[in-house]
Amino acid sequence: MPDSSKAFIACAGSGQVASVDLKSDKLLALLDVGKTPVHLALKPDGGELMVSNFDSDSISIIETGTNEVGGSFLIGSHPARGMVTADNSRLYVSNFGSNTVGVYDIDIGKIVATLPVGNHPDGLALSQSQNYLLVLNSASGDVTVIQKRTPKKKFEPGEYSLLTMIPVGVQPNNIVVKSFVAKSAK
Repeated sequence: MPDSSKAFIACAGSGQVASVDLKSDKLLALLDVGKTPVHLALKPDGGELMVSNFDSDSISIIETGTNEVGGSFLIGSHPARGMVTADNSRLYVSNFGSNTVGVYDIDIGKIVATLPVGNHPDGLALSQSQNYLLVLNSASGDVTVIQKRTPKKKFEPGEYSLLTMIPVGVQPNNIVVKSFVAKSAK
């Protein structure tokens, strides 16, 4: 949690997520989610936790304040990782088994797009502007760059488009973006 009061732990073998109170060092709850929870993504506001259930082809949403599972939703084949946008509105999920990224709209509670990427997508990152989604593809050894934009005309392509794919090496599986700020000359 943003205030360091709780920790959540994915327990892949039992299909549960543990909630731990860090101030009293006590287990608060074992929450049943799907089979093989492998990744946790916390909304920036700390209100909900998104769980990627690899062997259930689903995500589960945990209400962090009450330690309750709010629901589970099919997202794709073998979801591996998730990433929530800074405005808490979208969840991107790498679907390792279907070579896609699922775009889940948190506010309306449904998948709004399925984006084709390389083979066995794994790690995800968003640019600081949130306009570029970077997807590491562990089997094809590349990073897919997807651009998010607002179409201005009626017949323009949709909100997401493949920008490029860049070869990066053998079995990439994690990524971080470092943002640089240019200082103005005086």
